[in-house]
Amino acid sequence: MLAEWLPQVKVFDSDSPKTALLRGDADVGIVWSGEAALLWERDRRFEYILPTAGAHLFLDSLAIPVGAPEKALAEDFINHCLDPEISVLISNAYPYTNPNLAARRLLTPAQLANPASYPPGDPQLAPLRNVGNDARAVTGLIRELRGK
Repeated sequence: MLAEWLPQVKVFDSDSPKTALLRGDADVGIVWSGEAALLWERDRRFEYILPTAGAHLFLDSLAIPVGAPEKALAEDFINHCLDPEISVLISNAYPYTNPNLAARRLLTPAQLANPASYPPGDPQLAPLRNVGNDARAVTGLIRELRGK
């Protein structure tokens, strides 16, 4: 399947996958939900669709490494980010789904209506899982198919 589909891929861009869509260089794309939310805010002609198979739940996390020299400062920063008022500011700039329920209550109806941030219905997405050494094989296959 990859060998058949890969020649149709115009761009690989995980930093700003919405850019090719906004420029008209692509008609469809796989886009991070936060990028899709920004895209939908800028141009409502784009539709956010979760595929019936293969979509996954992705979480960004803040973690403190064992032995961090400024552990208390890192904890203060995490607590700061979790403050509902601050969490809303983060959502304003990066409209990924906000897991902070207290902050979510402070979002505008327009923010909550963004289908990329808060997909309608109750999608049950599986979390990512570590594929271990299989990741190298997949990366090798993609490089081979791309001729790199």
